Amino acid sequence: MSNTRTHEPAVLPDPRAKVSTPSGPEAQWLVLEYLAADNDLEGELLADLAEMEQVGSTPGVVEILAQVDRSPANDASKGNWHGTRRYYVTRGTDPRKISSRVLADLGPTNTGDPGVLESYVRFGALRYPARATALVLLNHGSGFYVPPDMQSHGRAAHEASTPQARRRRRPPIFHTTRERLRESVPADRGIAYDDSAADCLDNQELKRVLATAHRALGRKVDLVGMDACLMTMIEVAYQLRDHAQVLVGSEDVEPGPGWPHATILADLTRNPTMTGAELGAAVVQRYVESYRHGGENATQSAINLGRLDDLVEAVDVLARRLLAGLKSAAVIASLLSARRKTLQFFEGLYVDLHHLAANLASAAGNSLIADACRDVQRIIDGDEVRSPIIAQAHAGAPMAPARGISISFPLFFDRSAFYRELDFASATRWADFLEAFLGAGRTHEP
Repeated sequence: MSNTRTHEPAVLPDPRAKVSTPSGPEAQWLVLEYLAADNDLEGELLADLAEMEQVGSTPGVVEILAQVDRSPANDASKGNWHGTRRYYVTRGTDPRKISSRVLADLGPTNTGDPGVLESYVRFGALRYPARATALVLLNHGSGFYVPPDMQSHGRAAHEASTPQARRRRRPPIFHTTRERLRESVPADRGIAYDDSAADCLDNQELKRVLATAHRALGRKVDLVGMDACLMTMIEVAYQLRDHAQVLVGSEDVEPGPGWPHATILADLTRNPTMTGAELGAAVVQRYVESYRHGGENATQSAINLGRLDDLVEAVDVLARRLLAGLKSAAVIASLLSARRKTLQFFEGLYVDLHHLAANLASAAGNSLIADACRDVQRIIDGDEVRSPIIAQAHAGAPMAPARGISISFPLFFDRSAFYRELDFASATRWADFLEAFLGAGRTHEP
């Protein structure tokens, strides 16, 4: 539900043979990069585009498109143009300028309008047909949650002075629109949107975009990449399961540079017959390698969205047993102890699911709860038939317990209705457990 109208692009001349309808054989891969840079990440995302140009497209093999929406205020480099342009990514050697070929100048757009992204996906599917497709979103990310810094126009983000600090405070991709916030959230949440921070894609809108991509391609999107913070949540993965094969992203916040796009695209260009799972594993490897010796904490995982059912069912069983156990003070005490020992992200809103299950299995005193926890662990650790985790890796000692997928488990009661809108909340009783455990007006803050 966006408050900005989608504008059809003014298509510029393109010397490629594929002009209005596809011709010739399909490429192996189409990579659709969506650079939502109309924010304080503009400089970092332009640097990402320069990384893509270190490799460039291989016509008829790996076709790389980039749609770039720039900010009027944050970065004056590379021509200092404003608005949105769609590029066919070509190889360039000068990072001070954009070498790629302009396919369309769309003028001002709103990257929070799902119609803008849908138009881009349809364009790519028609003009550059391929056997496999990756859609990569480069932007802010915070899982499903609407964080307080977005409720006050990114105040914390604008106070940051370095690219690393800005990236670490990135607001959400899955961010609800202004109208739905005002309609659904009680006034005492203090919502105070005031300009360009007012609209981003929420989880329902991205699901709609992927459904459009599914129809346009005639198959699920092979890989959805989140070059953004905090996106490999079980809630996010389950939301996208019907329209994508693989989700790649980070449990934790991302360091400033984000993905190493040049090395990832070079791997794909060298081996264009990669499957979506193989490309996802390559992203995980290259991402963590790029941070392993720099002193940064980093996580990355690739999730097979077709293998979520067993894990979701196991979490539902755990939630039901926790609900039944909340009558016991001993269960509550053990749950609090386990939760506080668990690797957490985003100021404690999310936790690593495997680490939570491991700690709770040891602390629970309740055999039914412990058994449910061990089942969650077994599925995440399981073989390639049962586990949804294709690959996961981390850098930095604090991230050692990470196993590739997180879950919402705040220590305070959140009155927003957004969690209840998620498919995961409908499929499990995890939301019921959180509400019963936290209770309106209660908190378990340490």
